[in-house]
Amino acid sequence: MEEYWHNLSIDDSLVAQQSSESGISSDEVLNRRERFGSNKLDEPEKTSAFLRFLSQYNDPLNYLLIGAALVALAIKPDHPGDAIFIFIVLTANAFFGYWQENQAEQAMDSLKQMSISNCVVIRGDYESEVPTSELVPGDVVRLEQGLNVPADLRLIWSQQCKIDESALTGESLTIRKSIDSLPIGTVLADRNNMAYMGTTVSSGRGLGLVVSTGMGTELGKIASNIAEAQTPKTPLELKLESLGKFLGFIALIVAILLVSLNLLVSYTKPGIDLREVVVQQFIVAIAIFVAIVPEGLPIILVITLSLGMRNMAKHKAIIRRMKAVETLGSTTVICSDKTGTLTKNQMTVRKILTLEHAYQVSGEGFEPKGHLVQNGVELTDEDLSSTQSDLGFRLLGACLSLCHNSNIVKSDGHWQAIGDPTDSACAVAGWKINGDVKKFSHRHPRINEFFFDSVRKRMSVIHDYEGEQWVFSKGSAGGFQDLATKKIVDNKLVDLTDEDKLNISKMNNEMGSQAMRVIALLARKVNEGEDVESIESVERDLVFLGLIGIMDPPRPEVRAAIETCQRAGIKVKMITGDQQMTAAAIGEELNIKSASGASIDGKELAGLSDEELLRTTKDVAIYSRVTPDQKMRIVSSLQEQGEIVAMTGDGVNDAPALSGANIGIAMGIAGTDVAKDAADMVLQDDNFANIVHAVEEGRKIYQNIRNFVRYQVSTNVAAVSLLVLATLFFGPEALPLTATQILVINILMDGPPAVALGVEKKHGNVMDRPPRPVDEGLPNGRDISLIFYLGAVMVIGSLSVFYLAGGALADPSNQCGLLPSQTTTTAFDMDACLAGDQEAIDDWQAYADGHYHHAQTMTFSVFIVYQLFNVMNCRSNEESVFELGLFSNRAINYALIISTGLLLFFVQLSQATIPLIGIEIGSLLSTNTLSQNDWTVVVLIASSVFIIEEFRKFIVKSGFFAVRQP
Repeated sequence: MEEYWHNLSIDDSLVAQQSSESGISSDEVLNRRERFGSNKLDEPEKTSAFLRFLSQYNDPLNYLLIGAALVALAIKPDHPGDAIFIFIVLTANAFFGYWQENQAEQAMDSLKQMSISNCVVIRGDYESEVPTSELVPGDVVRLEQGLNVPADLRLIWSQQCKIDESALTGESLTIRKSIDSLPIGTVLADRNNMAYMGTTVSSGRGLGLVVSTGMGTELGKIASNIAEAQTPKTPLELKLESLGKFLGFIALIVAILLVSLNLLVSYTKPGIDLREVVVQQFIVAIAIFVAIVPEGLPIILVITLSLGMRNMAKHKAIIRRMKAVETLGSTTVICSDKTGTLTKNQMTVRKILTLEHAYQVSGEGFEPKGHLVQNGVELTDEDLSSTQSDLGFRLLGACLSLCHNSNIVKSDGHWQAIGDPTDSACAVAGWKINGDVKKFSHRHPRINEFFFDSVRKRMSVIHDYEGEQWVFSKGSAGGFQDLATKKIVDNKLVDLTDEDKLNISKMNNEMGSQAMRVIALLARKVNEGEDVESIESVERDLVFLGLIGIMDPPRPEVRAAIETCQRAGIKVKMITGDQQMTAAAIGEELNIKSASGASIDGKELAGLSDEELLRTTKDVAIYSRVTPDQKMRIVSSLQEQGEIVAMTGDGVNDAPALSGANIGIAMGIAGTDVAKDAADMVLQDDNFANIVHAVEEGRKIYQNIRNFVRYQVSTNVAAVSLLVLATLFFGPEALPLTATQILVINILMDGPPAVALGVEKKHGNVMDRPPRPVDEGLPNGRDISLIFYLGAVMVIGSLSVFYLAGGALADPSNQCGLLPSQTTTTAFDMDACLAGDQEAIDDWQAYADGHYHHAQTMTFSVFIVYQLFNVMNCRSNEESVFELGLFSNRAINYALIISTGLLLFFVQLSQATIPLIGIEIGSLLSTNTLSQNDWTVVVLIASSVFIIEEFRKFIVKSGFFAVRQP
């Protein structure tokens, strides 16, 4: 029954609800409230702050780090430094991410507008004002102009009642309501005897029987669909999951192979304590895990995305899900609602045609700013003043300024219209000709008015004008054929000829074919002694002034924004609940079209199977008269084809698709709260062009993410390779870096440069490139080759420094050995040591330990300086740093200073004691002081990675290896 209220007569509807035109009794209200509940939409349960904070840890990279920390704590409970360090970093990352997303939610809350709170209801034949939440099925509600509809209603009385249903159906024109029953199969947008929750009465009055409340309303059904819609993971989330799993797998394989090999070798050697070897090998495994996992990546990613959120906020775009920032850069299809998104949802006069002249009207929406344009030339104030000397044009302007009941006001910096959209469009056009219409009407007071009705299809008013009484009338062009008998030529009245009527009909058809609503403007001087109360007397022998074409115009910036999207390889599709002709006209004006030029409406969509829909969505760019369920089907179909779909919209009807799309974009001003809550991003000023800014920002952010992933993973690959090769060459005892040193490198030393890469601004024109492949890895194939190429340079250099500085002395097989650069030493007696003298062996051990710790410090230092040079390489994988500008990225300049300062602090102040805990820096990080010669060696060797990479870029750019055509 609830589905077919539009099919029932008024009497049958009242019987079905056990109600009457006098409403229900107070006792019955209480009974029904117990049965049906409050007239509210269910609100999703808010996740507690603590759980939202914990969700920041939900990342594969974090899982690896937590696992490594727990293993380290289990093996070395008396040395918890590594584990504590990891947990501090993860907590800082979680706090930062929570804070950023919380800021976005607060910004969203500030955007929410006040919802309706009270309505007038008839109960027991008495009218009273009650909270809308207390309405129950069977109540009778009074509707007035400007009020929101508080529940789903079956209209039982209507007096010129028009309702704006654009938020629910996407229909840009207001819907004139009737009380007659309709066929069962009537679609939602055409149910003219119903009024739906969340829509607005634009003019007239009515009475409605409440048939559904709360979640039972059409609005509630949409809210249910939103709750059921699964928000897909962003491409970045998928790529990071893949990267985390891949790195974890590599770490596990490398650790198992290396530990197994070392255990096997140790097992074959007599006199070795295998338990001690097992503990030692676990430490090696932890070092490998720590080395291969980019510990700094999560926090750097959060910082980069949050900076992107801040940059997008400057363009009036609030990002609600942090990782959605990058999704914008991956977008391959934008599915846009028409009304209020591509257009302003403000009916506007676009053309004025008279029998002698044709004018275009500039300006959009309700802002009374614009001019008349004739033959491509904008009329100046002087031209307009001269044109006003023509009586016909002067009367046309007066008709626009006076024949309406709309109020044009400026509120909170935005122009708004209170009243019927057609009236508002005429008032704004009148303002562009005569100035402030309110002041104009005060100068020319109204004497009488004949309201618009569906039979006459016109409105007429009588005003004092230029010292005389004049009738001004406007309405459907077809309805004036028999009423207009005169025209004005050279300021004189002459008869309207058959040829004139034929020309008027052609003008009407011309504008109608352009999806404009055509309104005729007429006037007549009131004769002395005429009965101005008689509509038959007033509306006769009218003078034809002209026709106006009204439509909801595209936003001025949208065409350029769409062209940019198309240039960037992003397909734009219009999905609207409006009429097919209107959608096609807007699509033509904005250049939204497919190769075949095909469009499809909701009825055709309903008959398509899922397989047929897949073929259709590949080509069709314009969808009209679409229901909310069909919007969701279109988005899902595109996603099945591997598209990354951004869905824009502002109405309640857009919410399920906004929630189900890869990224939902809602409008901040015109958008409903339901749409905003379902979206990932909200445009504060409803400016479609800012989507392009956001996509561009998203692409830049992804490029920066690629750069710092390449930078960080190259560090990790080099570190794990260094550990593996050192273990193979020098044994498990001769680790060139400790686990804590690797953590410091990954987080503190690599952190500032990686963050600086995240704000790199030199990208070229990213909007001239097609979207990257959906299945492109992070890092991609090219980045992986660069990672191993640069990693190899760093490993060879670091391993050489470690060996030459005495790192191999830690290998027990090198007992009594010397530094590679030495042939003799006074530190111990070599002959006695080789002979097995314990004192000499102890002296050698002290000599070897000292040089081993020095070698670790040298390796630690050269590895970090390698990264400081490598960060310059990673600014671009194509452009030389000298082309980008050596110091053009200030953030990198500051990062280099910070990282260099930290390195000098950790090394040159290694003997300094940390306050409170009383531990020397050198003891915590296994470092000691280096000499000037040591630093010279470090810088010279580390600079090799910069020189080699610059040489590669030069060779590639010069085309030296390019295939030459004969």
